[in-house]
Amino acid sequence: HLARIHGTEEDKVNCPFYFKIGACRHADRCSRLHHRPAFSPTILIKHIYRHPVREAELRAAAEGAAVGGGLSVEVDREKALEDFLVFFEDMFSELAK
Repeated sequence: HLARIHGTEEDKVNCPFYFKIGACRHADRCSRLHHRPAFSPTILIKHIYRHPVREAELRAAAEGAAVGGGLSVEVDREKALEDFLVFFEDMFSELAK
């Protein structure tokens, strides 16, 4: 029975989010256990990509504009996509070394 529920929502001891994807939105405040592996072929680099919508929101907030309270933030979707593709290509080529 325990093997069947391990890593599922029914498991009240182990965090199902951390079990499935290796990350939990509650981090160290999570009430469930996070079994961290001793080693992993995967790396996590936090905050490495700066999303253009979030950047525009931060700029608007710094300038005193109300974001979410009626004013919308304008972002050029084509430029944002191009920026992401350039970012991805650069990251891929650097991390592949």
